Amino acid sequence: MADTLAEIHNSTLQESDFNSSGEATLLTTNSSTKHVIKNVQITEGDSTLPVGGTLNIAGMDVVALTGNSSGAEIVGPSSAIKVKTSTFPLQYVDEAFVNKTSSSQYSAVSFPLVNGLSGFTPNVASSGNAIGHSQFSGNATRNTLYLNLGPNNYTMMTRQNHPSSISTLELRQSDGTLVTNYTDAYMPWWFDDTQFAYRYDKNNNRIDKLDCFTGTLSTLKSVTGLDALGTYAQMFGVNDHNGNTKHLFFWTRYNTKYFVYNFDDDTSYSFTGSSDGNNVYSYTSTAFWYAIMKTDGSIVLITPRQTSRFQYWDWVKGTTYSSSISGTDVSLSSGARIFQGITFNMQVVKNRIYYVSYNNSNMLDYYDADIAATDTAYKSTGLTFSGIGSYEYGVNLTKITPSNSTISGRTYTHTPSLKLRITGVTST
Repeated sequence: MADTLAEIHNSTLQESDFNSSGEATLLTTNSSTKHVIKNVQITEGDSTLPVGGTLNIAGMDVVALTGNSSGAEIVGPSSAIKVKTSTFPLQYVDEAFVNKTSSSQYSAVSFPLVNGLSGFTPNVASSGNAIGHSQFSGNATRNTLYLNLGPNNYTMMTRQNHPSSISTLELRQSDGTLVTNYTDAYMPWWFDDTQFAYRYDKNNNRIDKLDCFTGTLSTLKSVTGLDALGTYAQMFGVNDHNGNTKHLFFWTRYNTKYFVYNFDDDTSYSFTGSSDGNNVYSYTSTAFWYAIMKTDGSIVLITPRQTSRFQYWDWVKGTTYSSSISGTDVSLSSGARIFQGITFNMQVVKNRIYYVSYNNSNMLDYYDADIAATDTAYKSTGLTFSGIGSYEYGVNLTKITPSNSTISGRTYTHTPSLKLRITGVTST
């Protein structure tokens, strides 16, 4: 046998070199060849979207490809050297803020993501987009539309004319075939923007959890102590900045105790103690409520009190709020009208709450809870909804997988690749 210093491998790997599991085979030794790898050198083709991954020898991950490395790794006869990465195949998803414009169409302001990252292609506004069926014929001041839910590609709509009215949820297959539906007075739903919808079912004294990927309803938590159903019942939640739901806030009418459910420790209690929430908070019989988690992890409860202002209150887990608290009034110094209406749906994403703007003529605007209560907290995406208003001016977030033709019709600036050079000793 002869031992030779050698360049064992040298190539630039691109997406086409990887299979659907994110593996690329560099080489496979024959029955009489062995290598001892001494050095691995890499160069990323796109620092904003690195390939990274690991070097895998004979089925074992041996080194992370986050930089150059050296050592001694034996590659035996009939063994494969591979690169394994989670970067490929690239995952294209649009975070779309949508408004249902008819039973079969919607308008959208979309933020295209590649592997969860933005900025590789321009954001886009579109109208006349097809839902895929025409079964969502109902209309209300608060409509929410969700598409591409789970492996079954379900669609879902919730609607509610006012916080004091009947709530409806319809889950359908992509062709419109009904999976399940619920219509109840004073039992509103809240969707976690990913998979699960929640409501407080007073008839059974429990929090219902609907898996929107399958249509399966289960009990999240039995909760007693809530009064009879009535006007301005609320259910809303808050996610952390990784998309994990942390709390659900709910009450069966505006003049009763207000409850919270905590996911981390599976507890539920009245955060207004023995007091009715309307004696603690103002604007409890005005519009829908929302919760925002700021970047520092603190939480505020927020509601549009007029078309020109929000009102918000700090909320801390474990604290009982049993006496009146004034909260913070957030409006433009000019007093200009901000919202199309206060009962149209708004969408919380991380530390922001998005809405269809009145003063910016149907642009997708937002309030940033990280910023002090000044004019600078109100910002705009600069993108305008078109063709909306025939139903209402609400907006919600849904995640859409763009078609191959849509992807190919866009100009993406990402060029992820991995230049890889492996040197060492070869024995034959």
